[in-house]
Amino acid sequence: MVLYNRTAGGHRRFSKLWLRLPLMGTIVRFAFVATYGRTMSTLLGAGVSVLNAIDIVEGMTKNDVIKGVLSVAKEQIAEGVGVALSMSGNKIFPSLMVKMVQVGEESGSLPEVLDRSATYYEKKVDMTVMTMISILEPAMIVFVGGIVLVVLLALYMPIFGMSEGVADTGG
Repeated sequence: MVLYNRTAGGHRRFSKLWLRLPLMGTIVRFAFVATYGRTMSTLLGAGVSVLNAIDIVEGMTKNDVIKGVLSVAKEQIAEGVGVALSMSGNKIFPSLMVKMVQVGEESGSLPEVLDRSATYYEKKVDMTVMTMISILEPAMIVFVGGIVLVVLLALYMPIFGMSEGVADTGG
């Protein structure tokens, strides 16, 4: 599995799998969107060009699907398309983020809008993780309880079996 992930095709398949998992995919996607917003906000605020900022963000992720989306966005921006339009049309960036970036572009306050969007998605990641933990906690308790039950039965069943043998012989 680890060796398969090191191949180009295997890594791409695992990248897609991570994004498709029901709860983990949402966490990975929102965490990336928050990182994208925070990093782009900082870089654009410092005067870095949009294309260079996207290059930097692209280097920050290991997910091939996300890298592909950023690569396409970078090409579109180089052709003269706006940042918001380059972000739309994929499953990585939520429509709310795209609309917020569009408003930021039109108003000239893109770094501030990206920063606010990043804060919003960081909170969404926190809430999703807390939801996942609250779901997993009872399941883990039941699982550990089942293991304890199996161990206790393995210890006591031979003792009960010996006591029945003694009672059958009339001892």
